[in-house]
Amino acid sequence: MSPAANPKRWALSGRIVTMTAEGDVIKSGTIFIEDNRIAAIVPKGQPAPAGFEAVVAVATGGTIYPGLIELHNHLSYNILPLWRVPQPYGNRDQWQNAKSYKTSVTGPMSAIALADDGSLLPALVRYVEAKCMVAGTTTSQGITLSNWSGTIHKYYKGALRAAEIGSPPDLPKAHSKIPDIDAEDWAKFDNELKSSSCFLLHLSEGIDTKAHSHFLALRNSEGDWAIEPSLAGIHCTALDATDFGTMAENHAKVVWSPLSNLLLYGKTTNVVAARTAGLTIALGSDWSPSGSKNLLGELKAAKVVSAHFNLGFSDYDIVSMATRNPAAILKWDAKLGTIANGKFADLLVVKGVTGDPYAHLIKSREQDIVLVTIGGRARYGTKTVMQKAGGIGEALKIGSSARVIDFTSPDQDPGIERITLAEATGRLRAALGNLGTLQPHSLAMSDAIARGAVSRTGWRLALDEQFGNNVQLRPRLEYNGVRTGPDLAAVAAAAEPLHPIKLDGLTVSGDPAFLDTLKSEPNLPAGIATAIAAFY
Repeated sequence: MSPAANPKRWALSGRIVTMTAEGDVIKSGTIFIEDNRIAAIVPKGQPAPAGFEAVVAVATGGTIYPGLIELHNHLSYNILPLWRVPQPYGNRDQWQNAKSYKTSVTGPMSAIALADDGSLLPALVRYVEAKCMVAGTTTSQGITLSNWSGTIHKYYKGALRAAEIGSPPDLPKAHSKIPDIDAEDWAKFDNELKSSSCFLLHLSEGIDTKAHSHFLALRNSEGDWAIEPSLAGIHCTALDATDFGTMAENHAKVVWSPLSNLLLYGKTTNVVAARTAGLTIALGSDWSPSGSKNLLGELKAAKVVSAHFNLGFSDYDIVSMATRNPAAILKWDAKLGTIANGKFADLLVVKGVTGDPYAHLIKSREQDIVLVTIGGRARYGTKTVMQKAGGIGEALKIGSSARVIDFTSPDQDPGIERITLAEATGRLRAALGNLGTLQPHSLAMSDAIARGAVSRTGWRLALDEQFGNNVQLRPRLEYNGVRTGPDLAAVAAAAEPLHPIKLDGLTVSGDPAFLDTLKSEPNLPAGIATAIAAFY
């Protein structure tokens, strides 16, 4: 963004946790913002910088952190409630075939995607974007769709930063891939890694030999590894210390999702080995069907899991996984991830200024968030602070507290319907409550697409369990030119009937079913769910 002729200048004060280094905390200070960047950080009692002499700082009464950055999510699925995982699995292919998974996740999202008349996609994006912002997330990841639909980038070009969109040239876009690579793709994938600033790959998700084989397939017959500094392996639950050593030798990174790992596999990534090898580690909540409701919740999961398994991560380490570390992985660290002069003003303010500043964030709940700014603009917060910060937008309530959220974006495609969060919520509730009616329409559309009888120009979600778009990796086997996948007609004929489900709550505080379901999850080690629930 070029400097405005008349730059907007404002400021906010509170305890400032810069995240530039452990202990770099200003007990009371002011952050001065000019347009979209931080102009200065001034401790209490020192004069304002030139040009800001007349600016009255917004007194937040809270602790200010860099905005949270998430590197593992599947945003479009975050309208779904937490799935009660029936048993522990060895790899992702197994749980994707579970009957309850199909009726709880695949079936509902297929119905929503393929039966959409054009009213649901803007509603879905509005809702899941709000779920991030009300929990302090300013950047998230996970908007990948099938190659035939590029429209999703237009819908997600809103208030929330998307890692795959970035903001070139300051914030280069990340590349992402959900399935493990095909054996035939080795050279192509290696070239993509070499040309990418960041490549987020779901890697070796699971704990069995099959899951591990996906990592081994990154090595070709000549012994060369398709691992580059740009590679950030999501999950990596099947990897051992030797594997992490290989990743470290090639300067790769890891994205950890502890709650999702435990819910699905009863085991999490060997992050101690990853850290010992010197790998940078970031956090991601994965998605609402099998993870935390948001990244703020995943901070709590990481703390609980670290304590339960004696992993040795400090509160500073954990907060780093949601701020400075993901910024470094994205190659955005010169612009985001810490609070410093010249960086983009993506900030999170949490009420209260006492106690350890890192534990303070981890302990905070959605209702404790005072303000969220993205690019120097007040996007979400309490009604009082938003008014003082010049923020405008839609009113909502978190618990009993009045909040304001602003979704407006000059970059959004003018052809995309602009709807309120309230309207989006109503549409999604109605659709999820009417899955039995939507399902026949979606199956008919799926069949028509499979037969080539319709050219669909709209959107569809593209996790690898859907629509047969995942060609399973065959490690080191020659590609024979024949792509195999499920018979969509047979899939439609065997589809389980869908029943109404509830829209996932915007926050944990407004969704008591989340903690009840979490406590009933059979794969979590004893005490994990109770310890997470204690934060709320």
